[in-house]
Amino acid sequence: MQITNHANLPDAIVQAVVNDPYDAGDCNISVTSLIGPPQIRVLSRAHWDELEEDASDRIWALVGQIGHGILERAETSAITERRLFADIEGWRLSGQLDRLVLLPDGRLQDYKFTSVWACIDGAKPEWIAQLNVLRWLLEQNDYPPVRALETVAILRDWSKGKARAGGSYPQRQVRVLSVPIWPMPQVEDYLRERIHLHQRAETCAETSRPLPECTAEERWSKPDVWAVKKPGRKSAVKLYDSQNDAWQHAREIQNGYVEHRLGESVRCADYCPVAQFCAQRQARLAQGAAEAA
Repeated sequence: MQITNHANLPDAIVQAVVNDPYDAGDCNISVTSLIGPPQIRVLSRAHWDELEEDASDRIWALVGQIGHGILERAETSAITERRLFADIEGWRLSGQLDRLVLLPDGRLQDYKFTSVWACIDGAKPEWIAQLNVLRWLLEQNDYPPVRALETVAILRDWSKGKARAGGSYPQRQVRVLSVPIWPMPQVEDYLRERIHLHQRAETCAETSRPLPECTAEERWSKPDVWAVKKPGRKSAVKLYDSQNDAWQHAREIQNGYVEHRLGESVRCADYCPVAQFCAQRQARLAQGAAEAA
């Protein structure tokens, strides 16, 4: 992948992005990739030399690395930044923990430099899965049992003014979110399911078959809606999640009709590095163009 500098950032920032020290070690897959969409992983590997990303799009990832380094330097009572390995279903899995407080506390914490809205409803599903898989890795490497899981969310866009307004807005810039502990058989079922999915994706790529498509959740998808319209009015009379409900309303309006509006896949539109190579994305764009014509 080539890192560009279309935003004309200072060279020190660009070089810090280019010299990313991340290394998953000698493994088939990392925990982060395991949780992520197989289609993105396989396409990224196939088109790695063709990919470009601007350094300006890596700023928050860079801030996260800086924050982790400072927190590791400040640690006095825990094991930090340790990479672990274990074998399952014929693959070697690798994962790095942020902070583990050993007995008697037995607390595993993961730091996230994230937005307020990413955790407004608590820990995200992928954060829950990540911590439970790391807990499994600790057990496989003969560490003492983990008794609590937590995501420490450092909110990069937190606003004191919005906090004063009350409601569900976080009152502090750091939130410690309790993460549910899955029974170990559930963790192992999850691991097998994800590994099999990634293995099937690799087989599809090797045999030129269609890759497993990203789910709506993986695409960060907003649902399709049906807009009730009438001649002479630019905006919709009303939006419906159901096509049948929309048509029922449209029939009650003189010359009323329904316009299908495809839901936006936020990740595909703005955050997927391989969108240009993705058949699923291109088909979705073609569908939208055909319906708009």
